[in-house]
Amino acid sequence: MEDGTLSIRDGRASMLLRVKGSIIGRLAKGKITVTDSATGATIVVRGWESKVSLPGRTTSYSGKGIRFRIADDHKFAVKLSGRGLNYTVVGRGDGWLDGFGDPTKGIFFDGSFSLNAEPYRSIPDDKTSFQLASPKQPGSSASG
Repeated sequence: MEDGTLSIRDGRASMLLRVKGSIIGRLAKGKITVTDSATGATIVVRGWESKVSLPGRTTSYSGKGIRFRIADDHKFAVKLSGRGLNYTVVGRGDGWLDGFGDPTKGIFFDGSFSLNAEPYRSIPDDKTSFQLASPKQPGSSASG
């Protein structure tokens, strides 16, 4: 199975990723919580104002202007919540997106995303699950 991709632009949302692969990006304001794999992922988080170690190989970082890079050949989990989310994931796994859009509160734009090389579209306002999978090639069949 080949890697899939997820790209987030100017997200204002909460998101969870469970993935084998890599993620690189930034967060204007909010929180990123990383649960490391048993083998020890490469985790680089810069610009955080608060760092809290939690049970189960989990660390939570919060603040403004956070930049991050996480990579592993084994599955790790990353939860992101906040605004100004801009990142790219390449790998295999799953997760969910939940935009903060709420027209009654004057929030009409909660960012956009592209999943598995599809065109960008608005981040859903309700929790929506996804699978990272390789893009379907024109003319390819399910049997292989």
